[in-house]
Formats: sequence, C-alpha cells, structure tokens
Amino acid sequence: MTSFALNGWNTDRRQKINFLWGIHGQLVGSQALQWQTDQALAVVVQRIATEFQGYARGVHDEAVEVFIVNVAAGNSAVESILRERMTTDRALDRGNAHSDAVKRDFARMGLVFWPAMIQADRQAIQWEKELLKIIEMRNAVAHDDSAKLARLGNDGYFLDIKTLQNWHKMLDDLTTCMDNVIGLYISVLLGIQQPW
Repeated sequence: MTSFALNGWNTDRRQKINFLWGIHGQLVGSQALQWQTDQALAVVVQRIATEFQGYARGVHDEAVEVFIVNVAAGNSAVESILRERMTTDRALDRGNAHSDAVKRDFARMGLVFWPAMIQADRQAIQWEKELLKIIEMRNAVAHDDSAKLARLGNDGYFLDIKTLQNWHKMLDDLTTCMDNVIGLYISVLLGIQQPW
C-alpha cells in the first residue's frame, strides 16, 4: 500500500509530466528551431519540480494527519493546535522543494530525514544533491538566469533530455523511498500499524 501522495505521483502527476515530454517530442520530430525545443525542456524541468513539491507537501499532509489523530486521541482542540504547529509556515508551502526544505518540514515530527533516507537506500546520498540541482535548474530557467545555467553546465548538469530523464527517474525512486521511510517512521514512533 502507498500514500495517496505517492499514488498521485504515479498517476496524475506522472501524466502531467509525460504530457510535457510529449510536446517536447513533437517539437523534436518537427521543423522546430532549437530554441523552441529548449523552451519545451524548460517547461518539463519546471513541471518536474512542481510535481515533486506537490508530492512532498501531500505526503507531509498525510503524515501530519496520522500523527495528529493518534496523538490527540479524539481531542479536537489538541488536533487543531498540532495541525497549526506542524503546517504553519512550512518550507514546502513558501518555497521550492529543495533538499533542506523537505528535511526541515519532516523534522517537525522528529524525523531526521536524510539520514533515515540514506539508511533505507544508499542512493539517497546522491538524491539529496540531485534534488538541489533540479531546483537550481528550475530556478535558472524560471528566472532566465543564463549565468546559473552556465554554472550548472560546468558542473555537468545541462538542460537536455538525458539530464531531465535521469532526474525524472531519480524522483520516482526518491518518492517511493520517502513513502516507505515516512510510513515506517510514523509506525514506529506512534506504535501503530504502518499508515500506508
């Protein structure tokens, strides 16, 4: 079983990303100019970052609700207080879903996020860095920052099909691992059956 957020990542969110990949593919196979296909890739990277942020916020919402319901034990006043404390001014609500934002928001429930992820899958060492690069690329194209794009290129990150496909695959692995780690953490913390 998976969280509703992961189910959404694997269905609706994937469909939106794949739709944009399809538009890019149509441009590549046509008489489109290079700048047009580059613009399509810029939209793809922005959508990938957007959909990951939606997933991360969604799974945080689900985890918070499980935490609140179990800790408050039916006391609606306690539920309201906990919900406010755990979601007000979340990094995922006011900025990009970079690695530090995800870490800070899940720390609200005591989860030491990246070490837990690394313990579950050693690839998470790389995922933390790659997530930062996705957001840097997203911001570079969103703000038309050619200097930042050049710096990313110097680090081996290009606005190209290979890089974006690798990131898309990496986010598939990251979201699956996140779902497992968060569900297990809540289960152990609260002494309950795994919530999803």
